[in-house]
Amino acid sequence: MTFKKLEVPTSSITEVKKSPMDVFQQARKEKTGVYIFNREKIAGVMLTQELYESLVKELDDLRAKKEEIVVTNPPEATSQARSDELLELVKTKIVPNTTIAVKKLDEQLTDFGFSSKRDAFQGIDTLLEELQTTGKLTYVLAQANGTPFAIELIGEEDYQSTFVKKIIIKKILVKD
Repeated sequence: MTFKKLEVPTSSITEVKKSPMDVFQQARKEKTGVYIFNREKIAGVMLTQELYESLVKELDDLRAKKEEIVVTNPPEATSQARSDELLELVKTKIVPNTTIAVKKLDEQLTDFGFSSKRDAFQGIDTLLEELQTTGKLTYVLAQANGTPFAIELIGEEDYQSTFVKKIIIKKILVKD
């Protein structure tokens, strides 16, 4: 999540050096973090203890809820209605017009029972290569009647991310 500079309070390293308590008071008053700039670049964020602890608690709660949500039996895709149901289930996890880490995307879809061109020994580079070559990622789910059911994710690699390989999902299509 990124904020515009005007959406949150800001301060400079110089101001922090002069009076760190003033920055904490600003954070407490605005009930948010204060972006600290050093030479026009964000160096960090100052939070009050209360805000930090509430963020950690919220994160812990979300992680606990995530562990509770386990797909034990993905819906069978034996008909158009089941295909639509599965597509809606996938769309709750993978939202079009968003950026997602390739590894996380692959894990979520394999949790639903889909398989991709990547195998256990290949990294996500295989998926990125498929995306660069075809402009899409294809995930296949075997149906009860033996006919494959596929989901195509149309998108492109997000080159702004430097540490984690991410892609921008533009569309999710169902292929029977």
